Amino acid sequence: MVYHIGVCDDDRETCAELEEIVYQYGKNKGIDINVSVWYAGESLCNFLKQDNILDILFLDIELISTNGIRVGNYIREELENLETIIIYISSKSNYAMQLFQVMPLGFLLKPLATNQVEQLLSKSIQLYEKKNQIFEYYSKGNTFKLPYKEILYFYSENKKINIVLKNEEIQFNGKLKEIATAVPHNFIMIHQSYLINLDYMIECSYELVKMCGGSLLNISRPYRKSVREQILHYKCEKAK
Repeated sequence: MVYHIGVCDDDRETCAELEEIVYQYGKNKGIDINVSVWYAGESLCNFLKQDNILDILFLDIELISTNGIRVGNYIREELENLETIIIYISSKSNYAMQLFQVMPLGFLLKPLATNQVEQLLSKSIQLYEKKNQIFEYYSKGNTFKLPYKEILYFYSENKKINIVLKNEEIQFNGKLKEIATAVPHNFIMIHQSYLINLDYMIECSYELVKMCGGSLLNISRPYRKSVREQILHYKCEKAK
């Protein structure tokens, strides 16, 4: 998929800097990114009014004609858009209470620090994946859709794939390794038969994973090193 990212700032140098950081981040992470730039809040609002969608928006607070807080309120209240992830940019740090209603994910202080931009991009993409990605599967000639955030884990058995949810299991024909290539980054393989959602992992030892609901799943020997590394990386990302 392609992430559509917007930058709105009346300072052209800031826009160019952000655009470069975002594209370089996408290149380093292997993520397809499209960046659109606006130098005025009115232009951005007109774009969004036409039912165009942005996944992530870097928005300057001190826009000359219409400030970023008004633009944010327009997105949330007038357009009723709660999905676009907003990250504010400013040369000042005293806007906390005014930003509350806009529900931004974060705040970047000028001059921009590349590592802070990248951290917020990582959080934004992680949040987007959890909220928006859908798993599609085929069963009895029909296509079904299920949010990844509802899936505890997948397991394969007798050439069948089972999806474990909190209160039910769903079965269909498929191959677990093919599914593993398309899932969000919070899903990891711990065994050739188990693909788990780390958000529902309760405990982990060298050989076993305990999932929400009490299931104990075996970590097979070939996966143990990579599982430890992936869990550590995931915990570090969440702690940022």
